[in-house]
Amino acid sequence: MSIIPPRVFLILVSRLVLFMVFQALIALLANSWEASEKYWLLTATLTNIVSIALLFIVLKHDGRKYFSIFSVNRAGIKKDLFIFIGLTLVSVPIVLIPGYFLSIIIWDNPNVPAEMMFGPIERWLVYFLLIAFPVTITFAELATYFGYIMPKLKEQFKTKWAAIFLPVIFLAIQHCTLPFIPDLNFIIYRALVFLPFATLIGVSIYYKPSLLLYFAILHGIMDFGTVLMFMMEV
Repeated sequence: MSIIPPRVFLILVSRLVLFMVFQALIALLANSWEASEKYWLLTATLTNIVSIALLFIVLKHDGRKYFSIFSVNRAGIKKDLFIFIGLTLVSVPIVLIPGYFLSIIIWDNPNVPAEMMFGPIERWLVYFLLIAFPVTITFAELATYFGYIMPKLKEQFKTKWAAIFLPVIFLAIQHCTLPFIPDLNFIIYRALVFLPFATLIGVSIYYKPSLLLYFAILHGIMDFGTVLMFMMEV
């Protein structure tokens, strides 16, 4: 049985832990855990910055440059774009449907998760996050799980499914601490809601690593929309 190298394991769990750490720091400043929950985009942005820094460090240790993980297959760019557009169309229901049905099953109300997560925060902070959050998520999240961890696990494990399964699972469950709300139903919802989309991305990038850049950009665009939801609250 293969053992995950310590450095790879630390990167694998890093975002799950960092979300909690930064939220705890915000809670200390706000003197309230409940108040810290609505600042989860700030928590994510700070975590993204640390994640990018960690990727620079571990990749340098491997003799690689950070931006090498976003390499594009220039000879097959048209084919990659065609595949990516097709996957994007497929991903729309995969992104939207799980959240709706999970919220109906758990709360019998599709609006509950948004009501728990989105609340008014300082206007200046929303404007800052409007750029900072989508830009940093573009270069941090998928790069961590599928640009660094998955290739490392592919080298380590004989079965390809282990290399896909672990980063997909941790990409999904990291949301349990973003934000961390001590409500079991909410934790279950956050653990499961992105699992289908994470699986689609993980399998796609495993077989076509050159798709990472396209999915990373798509991720940033989607999270630009997430910040816009906060603008409706201020």
